[in-house]
Amino acid sequence: MNLKHRQKIRLDPEIYRTPDLPCFVTIATKGKQAIFSNQHLADNFVALLRTACKENNIPLYAYCIMPDHAHFLLSASETKGIIEFVREIKSRSTRIAWQHGYGGSIWQRSFYDHFLRQDEDCRMVANYIIHNPVRNSIVEHWRDYPFCGSLVYEL
Repeated sequence: MNLKHRQKIRLDPEIYRTPDLPCFVTIATKGKQAIFSNQHLADNFVALLRTACKENNIPLYAYCIMPDHAHFLLSASETKGIIEFVREIKSRSTRIAWQHGYGGSIWQRSFYDHFLRQDEDCRMVANYIIHNPVRNSIVEHWRDYPFCGSLVYEL
């Protein structure tokens, strides 16, 4: 008897298409490789992320690109769901990485997500995300780290 079953890790697909419902997303690089230690690649990824959010009207409450993973706090828009947006970002950033000499896939297959509950303050979660480089002793102040910020809040 084959008992191999993949556990369903996603919620109902409609929740990922619900505007104004903040979701904390974490995407890890394949094999936890520190590819975003390459500052040019990290700069290009941030530019891609910011442009894609604006093109798709995705509210990006916070983002932080660490050497081996990325955090986003975002919501779906009327035209683009979170799953589709993450898939697009992963695909477009992979092509950018190829231009920087990386081969194959740069991302792990899936991503982690957590929808904020009513008792979770979006601005507090955004502050938590942008302070990731401080907690990891990369910088003393988050503003010294060029790969985090917000398209919604003045942090």
